[in-house]
Amino acid sequence: MSIFDLLHQNAYLDNDLLTKNDAMGDVFDKPRDVDFAFKTTDKESAKDLSEFVNGKNFGRSRVEGRENGVFWVFVVIHTPINQNVICSLSGFMVCLARLFQVEYDGWGSVVQSA
Repeated sequence: MSIFDLLHQNAYLDNDLLTKNDAMGDVFDKPRDVDFAFKTTDKESAKDLSEFVNGKNFGRSRVEGRENGVFWVFVVIHTPINQNVICSLSGFMVCLARLFQVEYDGWGSVVQSA
């Protein structure tokens, strides 16, 4: 799949999640920790991505290994989730996933109500 197609698909999924959060009363302007998740079976790719994110201060990153041979990279960024902000960050994560040859699994956060 081309990077354009990935970004297009990702923007659709991001907006779908924002719609669901909005229905739960989420106040998008309130900053919160947002988790961005990546997965791979390649331990070195997971480690390299995490070190890159931490080294460039793009967020706080950690790698977690699982028994089934899958390694998860979690990147946490404290930010509001206004549409332009979260879609830009999530799009950047799609690009990082492509660069490090891992799968981007999306983002999540705790709903912040009024």
